[in-house]
Amino acid sequence: MIDLHKLPAEGLRLQGATESLALEGGVSLTDATWSVFALPSNGDVFLDVKGKAVWQGACSRCLAPLDLPLSVESQFLGSKDADLVARGSHTLGSQDLDVVFLPEDALDEAELVREQFELHAPMHPLCAEDCKGLCPTCGKNWNKGPCQCPSDSGRSSVLNQALAKALAGIKLDPQS
Repeated sequence: MIDLHKLPAEGLRLQGATESLALEGGVSLTDATWSVFALPSNGDVFLDVKGKAVWQGACSRCLAPLDLPLSVESQFLGSKDADLVARGSHTLGSQDLDVVFLPEDALDEAELVREQFELHAPMHPLCAEDCKGLCPTCGKNWNKGPCQCPSDSGRSSVLNQALAKALAGIKLDPQS
């Protein structure tokens, strides 16, 4: 825990590491290392969080296990002043600095680091840019070859005909 009222004027540097860290959604980090720098600033606190880890999860298309390098670099100002947070900028003038509300007197370093890794985790990770995904009928990974399911062309044809019929009476005026 970082006591925000007892920060030295020159700031506080902390470093940490863990072999495994669970994140939301059933994913995790391995080999995580980080550093946190906390500097008092007129009753507020400047925070700099940096870290590296290996993100372990699954491809969002084919569900294959996936390990991706993950780097975190975040800087922000923590303040107890709710009005300052609502304005979104600090009177010291750092234009690129985010302001967050920190109502507590202490900051949990481990939770801060976990949160920053969570915010930097990939939303839709892919095993490859051209991942083909899974067959919606049998679940076969199309990256490993085609499945034996009948093509969906019959259903697509019916949908295309219905769409064409629905749009047939619509005229678009290019001048408007």
